[in-house]
Amino acid sequence: AIRAYEFEIGRALLSALEAVPGLRIYGLTDERRLDDRVATFSFRLKDMQPRVVAEKLAQNGIYVWDGNYYAINVTERLGLEDNGGMVRVGAAHYNTLEEVASLGEALQKIAK
Repeated sequence: AIRAYEFEIGRALLSALEAVPGLRIYGLTDERRLDDRVATFSFRLKDMQPRVVAEKLAQNGIYVWDGNYYAINVTERLGLEDNGGMVRVGAAHYNTLEEVASLGEALQKIAK
């Protein structure tokens, strides 16, 4: 039951992120392959520093990570390390679809 719910919330999170103009997701985004990943996504929003995006989300009560999350080789290889890394957000069985929707709405406002 938990795995099925995490799949559902992962699909909702992917959909919410993909709907934000100027947002680029790093990693697997093929909905048919969501079983091959967890519901954690790393992204950049336009040319904004990840720290700024994280701070703006925090002002809305949404807490995410920014930087390289100890995966410095990945951010270096992607050419993002010198520019703040990425924003990372994840959902698990204790998150709700309403929280995912709130994240999407907040990112839409930040993207404007």
